[in-house]
Amino acid sequence: MAGSFGFEHDKYDVSMAIGELELLPAVRKAPPEWLIIADGFSCREQIAQGTGRHALHLAEVLQMAIEPTESAMPYPESALIRQREAEIRSSMKRSAVGLGAVAAGAFLLARLARSC
Repeated sequence: MAGSFGFEHDKYDVSMAIGELELLPAVRKAPPEWLIIADGFSCREQIAQGTGRHALHLAEVLQMAIEPTESAMPYPESALIRQREAEIRSSMKRSAVGLGAVAAGAFLLARLARSC
């Protein structure tokens, strides 16, 4: 993806075509027990979009080595990805509650200002 290049609508197809030259086919051919490691966000995102695998940052791999978890299926990164997705869902719920509280506060302030 080369940074933000592949995220631009008119360049996405070019980015994916470049990924199909070597990177994405190599990831697809990797045995399921292999970890896919990529430090760049855009590289990890392209691998996830183009292969169904989730590349890990080196720091995540080190975390897995320090704090081993149960073997996950179908890939070694599966447990970490499920944990990450659960954390994202939890964060989104907290954000929604916070946004709702701010909106309710703004509504009450507006009503209070009208009544004065």
